[in-house]
Amino acid sequence: MRSNTASEFARLFVEDDGHGQQPAAAASQHARADGGIADGRAADVFSTEVPPGEEVLSIEDIYQHHLRGEPVESIARRYHRSKASIYRIILSQRAEHVLQLPLDYIPNALFARRSAEKVVNQPFPGTPDALKRVRRPSGLPAYLASLYEVPLLTREQEVWLFRKFNYLKHRAESLRKQLDVEKPSARLMDQIERIYAEIVEIKNRIVRSNLRLVVSIAKRRVSPGDSFFDLVSDGNMSLIRAVEKFDYARGNKFSTYASWAIMKNYARTIPDEHRRRDRFRAADMELLQTATDRREDEYQQRLAASDRIQQVGKFLDRLDQREQTIIIRRYGLDHEHEPQTLKEVGSALGVTKERVRQIEAKALEKLREAAAAESMLPELE
Repeated sequence: MRSNTASEFARLFVEDDGHGQQPAAAASQHARADGGIADGRAADVFSTEVPPGEEVLSIEDIYQHHLRGEPVESIARRYHRSKASIYRIILSQRAEHVLQLPLDYIPNALFARRSAEKVVNQPFPGTPDALKRVRRPSGLPAYLASLYEVPLLTREQEVWLFRKFNYLKHRAESLRKQLDVEKPSARLMDQIERIYAEIVEIKNRIVRSNLRLVVSIAKRRVSPGDSFFDLVSDGNMSLIRAVEKFDYARGNKFSTYASWAIMKNYARTIPDEHRRRDRFRAADMELLQTATDRREDEYQQRLAASDRIQQVGKFLDRLDQREQTIIIRRYGLDHEHEPQTLKEVGSALGVTKERVRQIEAKALEKLREAAAAESMLPELE
């Protein structure tokens, strides 16, 4: 049941977000063929008298019928409306939906240059063979096994995707400012919706390529009374928000940025009394512990380790020696250790695991403050 729940969750955010672009685009084509109604006003749409006993549809009802694929002719005939009035309703409602599309983006000076299109549309960087050869651990639940079908992204691929992701939002927002909701242009909305469909596709690709990162962090945070897959779902939402707020131009690798965002959210949402307890491991977690994450591939280790040291090192310098040691060992930041439990770290330092937990909590708070001060972390309120 848990894997089914997680799979359903994953489907929700990797598919189109429900704006129904294709049916609306079809309406535009019909409208243009019907004598230029595409640019007409949404007034007088209920000018035809409704016979007694017939259902009176709201404008939104008619639009939803259209999005569900019902032909305009059928809607008009069933509710005794003219096709012209139905087309006007559809275009008016479509314009309202276009105005509500989430197009906030991270600005970049490149977007205003004449060369922007050429730079953004450069060929997508290739994937090294070492990242293509993904060996899926045996015995994993279906959802976790499916994550190994998507290659991890290189730094160059991340830059390409985030640059295009934000440029397309910039482009769509610029076009949207030209839209007159009182007399919407079907051609303009077609263009905006095509761009938005590409935005959604790029975002989904970034998210899918980083889902293993969420699992890796969640399995270190699961505690008695916690549902592992609930943690994964919560981490997935943090990942999605991080995609929206990541600025590729700062030079950070997205996996580093997303890791901080996910950890920050867990620190805020997981109750203190359940935080970082490692005494208990459910059966599914025992399975996960035996699975080799693809990030442990020798090639990817070198990339991830150098990136972690570069991005996190300046913040670790703000901790004392013992705090640094605990954070490095708990999260495997030095490439020399796997992430260790509280008990393992305590044994190495000669202190109790409860004392390790206290020091770790204090150190993480210092790191969050330092990172937030330099705008490394997203605001996830």
